[in-house]
Order: sequence, then structure tokens, then C-alpha cells
Amino acid sequence: MPTERLESGELFLSLPSLPPPVMPVFVLRPYRLCRFLFHVLRGMATVAWRFPGLDQAGRVAHIQRWSTQLTRILGISVRVQGVVPGVYPANHLLISNHISWLDIFVLNAVTVSRFVAKAEIRNWPVVGRLCLGTGTLFIERERKRDTARVGQDMLAALQAGHCLAVFPEGTTSDGQAVLPFRSSLLQAAVDGNTTLQPVYLRYCNAQGQRCGLAAYIDDISIGRSLWRILGNRGLTVEINFLSPLSPEQQDRRSLTRTLEARIQAAHTALDAHNRPHSPTD
Repeated sequence: MPTERLESGELFLSLPSLPPPVMPVFVLRPYRLCRFLFHVLRGMATVAWRFPGLDQAGRVAHIQRWSTQLTRILGISVRVQGVVPGVYPANHLLISNHISWLDIFVLNAVTVSRFVAKAEIRNWPVVGRLCLGTGTLFIERERKRDTARVGQDMLAALQAGHCLAVFPEGTTSDGQAVLPFRSSLLQAAVDGNTTLQPVYLRYCNAQGQRCGLAAYIDDISIGRSLWRILGNRGLTVEINFLSPLSPEQQDRRSLTRTLEARIQAAHTALDAHNRPHSPTD
């Protein structure tokens, strides 16, 4: 895995995708789709038959390797900057903006986590089965009682030494702005004295401009979203790991404001020199 040091001393690494085959898009999409389906089936088989006999470290290694391979199959390069926390840091909570269903897999290619995701993902074909099998915690955000239940599950997992990840925006965006954060899921971090680390995700085209191709928004279906992604050429996702912080006797609302401000600052800084790019380009 190629790595280097930034001027700030922070780690930079890049996970390039396989060079895209020189073929027209109407051929490239079916080619990638076949590889994608085979890879997903292999992942489901691993979760069903191998995971029961593996310890946590073994599962983490499989998840990271599978996720890295997925990004390459889809022709997506992963660019990582900042304070990378390690593969599965104990009692660690990642806080990230949310753009695509791909976010889970690109983050797992670098730092494996158990995600907190909306309950409807559990019923998605294929993706839902994979998320369930890898320890995702599902939440019905409209039900306050369910938020409390998931909060207790998160606290137990963090205290047991797991790494979790949440998307406090509560929904996906097109990446043009960071949506307001919700604070309810951060109570577990306060109660567990958990290390929190903000993460800023940004999808770009081959020219480094922000790109909405991977955005899972509006009424787009998972199938249509995948079809769009399969035809990409030069899609890159930037994962910016910002400096971690501890609760330090703060309440969850002040923590939420701090984390939101940090991710907003990263968005503003990285977007300042690149004009928005059309999702259809």
C-alpha cells in the first residue's frame, strides 16, 4: 500500500483502482457488473460460512480486504489523508458526512467499523445481507424508543472494545453541503468516554473536482445508483481523517456542534479551489 508523509506530518495513502479497461461504457458496465455480482456472492458466502468460525480480528481482515477489492472492481480510487486511526481501533467512534451507500465500503477499505445505519437498509437485496452479517446496528430514526435502544447497544459495543461509525446527518446529501448533525447517537460516546474522530468524505472526478455521480439522493433506486457508478471513469473518493477528540465531560450537543464545525471546515477548505461538478458528467 503506497504511503507518504504530508507536510503536516500526517499520513497520506492512496488505494488506486485497477486501470479501467479501454472499452466503451456500454461494454464497461456489464463487465464491471459481472465482477461485482461474483464478488458480492463470494462475500455473502464468507459471511454465512466462514464468519461463525472466525474471531473478531479474522472478520476484520476479511471485511477490509473485501471492501478494498470492491472499490477496485467498481473502478474507484481511494485517497486517504489525515490521522488514520488504524484498522479497528478499540472504543472508537467515527463521525462522518454521508453521500452514498458506498460510504460504508470505502471507509471499511481503510478503517473497519460497525456502522449504525437506517433500518430499511436491512431489507435491501444483497447489500442489506452483507451489512447485517458484518455487525451493522440498524435504527428506526423515527422512533425515539429505538434511538435509546441503539444507544445502549452502541455503548455496550464500545465498552467491549469495538469501533463504530455513524452518519449524524441522518440522510445522504449530494456533497455540495454538510447537512445539520443530530446529537442523539453521541450519548453512547459520552457515557463510554469514547474517542471520537470526525471524517470528511468527498467524491471527485478524474480532474479532482467534486462529483455527484455516487450520490444516493432523491428517489434514485439502489439499482440505478449502481448502474451509474459502474460506468464511471476516474471516480475517486477522498477520506479525510480529522484529529480525534475525547468527550472531556462535554454534553452530546456541544460535542455535536464541535464535530459538525470541524467537518464543515474541512468541506469549505477542500471545496474552495474546485468548482462543483455535475452528477451527469
